[in-house]
Formats: sequence, C-alpha cells, structure tokens
Amino acid sequence: MVELDSGNVSIIPAHSSPLRAMDLSRDGELLATASETGTLIRVFSTANCARVAELRRGVDPAFVFSISISPSSTMLAVTSDKSTLHVFDLPPRSNPKNPASSPANRRSESPAASPAEDITANQKWGFLSKVPLLPRVFSDIYSFASAHFEMGDEPTGNNQSSLSRLPALGSLPAQPPKGVLGWVDDATILVLGAGRDSRWERFRIGERRELADDGRRAVWRDGWKRYLGS
Repeated sequence: MVELDSGNVSIIPAHSSPLRAMDLSRDGELLATASETGTLIRVFSTANCARVAELRRGVDPAFVFSISISPSSTMLAVTSDKSTLHVFDLPPRSNPKNPASSPANRRSESPAASPAEDITANQKWGFLSKVPLLPRVFSDIYSFASAHFEMGDEPTGNNQSSLSRLPALGSLPAQPPKGVLGWVDDATILVLGAGRDSRWERFRIGERRELADDGRRAVWRDGWKRYLGS
C-alpha cells in the first residue's frame, strides 16, 4: 500500500497464498482480501495496516468470486463457486473525532474484543472461542446469514488442470464472471452473473420470521432478471 502524499510504502502480509479478490471500503479506511484458498477473508485498517477482522467463509477451499464491503462499512458480503452468498458483520469503529480512533488505538479493535461481543454480534460459534483445545475452525467468525445464488448454466466443476493460471476475478477458469457483488444500500445486495444465463439477483438483509424465527437477521432473494437475450 502506497501513501500518495508521502510516498511511504506499507506491506500487508494478508495471506500465505496468492490473492484472489480484494475490496476497499467507500471511505477508504478498510481493505478486505481473500486468497486462492478461499476459506478466510481478512480485513485491514488502511491507517496502520493492522488486521481488524478475520472471517471464515467455509472450511473447504473455494474460488471466491467477489467480496464487497457495505456502504456504511458495517458488513461484508462474499460469493464463491459454492453458489452461496455469505454476509458478515464487521467490528464497530470508533468515532473519527474520538482519540480512541487514532492508528495507535485501532490495533485493538477486533470482533473478539470482549466475550459478550461474540454472541451479541450474531456470529455462529463465537462462544466456542472460550473453550480450550478445540480446533481453530470452531472459534472463527462465521457469517450471520447466507443465501443461494444462481450460478447459471455453465459447468461449475473445478478443473484442476486449469489452475496453472489465476482466472479473472469473479470467474472460474475459462468461464464468464459469476457472483459479482454490488451494494445498493445497507439492506440490499445485487449479485450479477455473465455468460449464457446472464442475470442479476437482488437480496435483502433484515429480520424475516420464516427464515429466522428468533429475531436474528436473514438474507433472502426477492427479485431477479435476465438482462441479456430472452
């Protein structure tokens, strides 16, 4: 990362494998990254390059199609070749006018800052981080909601022989882009796909009793349309 004013260069050791996708928040304060492995999404503060969140998409490797931070920088969405849209909470940030938001203090911001936050943030398995000797996968932060999106009619199987080159972001090897994300607002996500079955799908985020009867937020599709052909 390069500061244009000063020319200072900062290196963020984001992942041990090559980067697959990244997104910068609208205010430029957060950077989210995913690697070729596709199991973890990491979020960094651009002020000091400190990691502020580590989010688990899943246990099995996957091609991440797209990651996108919400307009308010409070949520993050991710799509992959598992044909699933995941939505995560991001840790709250201090008021910029508050001294606690300075780079020296931001390093302490974490989704596991206090025992209560893991549960109140609606993160699955968060309470298991307090249980000793459990594998790390049980204590990682998972999405608070997920939904299926349409992959289209192109074949979706991973071709291992084609992994010698990194495919374009938002696509499988030799296949058109899928699962490209865009936020309309903090309650609405669009998922776009290309190819023979080009379409957009609209997803809503909120409380929906038939999907989450305990008052938790859910993600559901409430509209879609093919935008090419009939």
